[in-house]
Amino acid sequence: MPNVNLRDVEPVRLGRDRHCFALQGDLGLLDADVYLVPTDSYGSVEDHWKWAVGVDERGQARQLRDEAALLAAGGCAWVDGAPAGLVLALDVAGSTTENDVASMIRRLSAALQSIESRGLVSEFRARPLVAMPLIGVGAAGLSGRTGEVISALLGAVGDHFDRSPAGGFDIAIVTRDSSSIAALHHARRGRFLAVESGSTPEWLDRIVTAARNGELAVMFGAGASASLGLPMWNELLAQLVESLDDPALGEMDLTGLDPIDAATLLIEAGGADWFAAELTHLLATPRHSLTHGLIANLRCPLTITTNYDQGFELAAESITGVPVAVLPWDGDSGREPRILKLHGDLTRGQLVLSRDQFVAMHAFRRPLAGVLQSRMLIGQLLAVGTSMSDATLVHAAEEFRALIEQAHRPGAASDSPPERAEAGTVVLTASDPARVRLLQRSFEVIEGDTRLGVRESARDVDVLLDWVAMQSSSGLSFALDSRYRAILSPADQSLAETLSALAGAGAMKGSPESELSQSLGAYLRSLGIDGRGPRRP
Repeated sequence: MPNVNLRDVEPVRLGRDRHCFALQGDLGLLDADVYLVPTDSYGSVEDHWKWAVGVDERGQARQLRDEAALLAAGGCAWVDGAPAGLVLALDVAGSTTENDVASMIRRLSAALQSIESRGLVSEFRARPLVAMPLIGVGAAGLSGRTGEVISALLGAVGDHFDRSPAGGFDIAIVTRDSSSIAALHHARRGRFLAVESGSTPEWLDRIVTAARNGELAVMFGAGASASLGLPMWNELLAQLVESLDDPALGEMDLTGLDPIDAATLLIEAGGADWFAAELTHLLATPRHSLTHGLIANLRCPLTITTNYDQGFELAAESITGVPVAVLPWDGDSGREPRILKLHGDLTRGQLVLSRDQFVAMHAFRRPLAGVLQSRMLIGQLLAVGTSMSDATLVHAAEEFRALIEQAHRPGAASDSPPERAEAGTVVLTASDPARVRLLQRSFEVIEGDTRLGVRESARDVDVLLDWVAMQSSSGLSFALDSRYRAILSPADQSLAETLSALAGAGAMKGSPESELSQSLGAYLRSLGIDGRGPRRP
């Protein structure tokens, strides 16, 4: 089977130099190198930004009066002593009661240039990440022109990327609003269609289709948390050994051991309770990574991980407002999202890493494998940020492959070759020809361009996940909302006006008992009508 390189995939190739991501969630929970905070020319800051700019003596968001002169003159100002790290205040409201999109976008362009001039280098990412909200649609008074803001914002970001050197910072636009993220995806799809050649590989089409149909399961490992600065395995070993009062163990090189063997020695030396407490301390994180956020935005019915941390849960709960069901502890109540943690969870006090713990887990391996195999059989499994060495996953995939081969052997009820025998798709960021060959027995394997380093390959994975989310987004909850009308094509604008007029003429005011009235009302509300006709800017 020929090797497939991730950089040969058009969406990844187009995002090679710079990329603008779009996520639904809580900006304050996304780990980034720079945060763009909206204000006005007087330095006024809304209270929900106090996590970024700090608080005053009353416990309210600090007002940036000292930066007001810079804001009035240049439209942006760096905030000194911000608890979130590097924070750039952006004047999104102007100095008059009449704000306009074009003026705000000019100030944004100046802010992007200010970030560029700073020459940022990210400690844990291939490129610095600038996180920003969908500006201007809150207190700045442009909510009635949200579609126009989205189009102008994406245009300004694209123009900055085009005229700046390759390899600078990436941008993540974050919004809590479901209609706004659907509108962002819609607008970005239009921009992508203008430059793409129109051909995507079959494996990627399968993933997008599965995501759109709610049949995709994503499996991720430690690579998803790497940009948070959490220690990788060798660093974790060194810190754990250092916290032990065991000179003999300190003289040993545990990095050459299998992780299971190294963990076994550490637990024997310090005890299981000490080991769990230290891991909780070393791996705790108040924020999630961009990768966690992108995976959560795929809204998969089931996500699978070998990680112990809560990065994914933070991202997913910020989207839905509903606690994530963590399997197997929470059971399957039918609520979404769900995450299956194969190696345990820091907050549950149950970890699976040493030999004794793996032996104790043996009784649970079969039901966990069954969950994995159900996704392989009736959906699509996409694995990112993992070396795919977990025994449960490998055994589940091998059994799935054997099942497919058995079902299509000569003389069986169906002896034709299977259309698809792969258990899923694995995207690797590190070069390992032997592992690739082994995984190709059961998976479609996509390799990152490791000549550029693991971090660049990990960024390529993020670009891929963002593209899948964009392409699989089928929500049109903004279509009949007049705030977003500007991002529709002329033909769609005409259709939206017709449907809005239909709603305004009383099409949704029929008998409450009428099934037709109820169905029509539900359909129009799903497109952005609130039941009272179209909303005006």
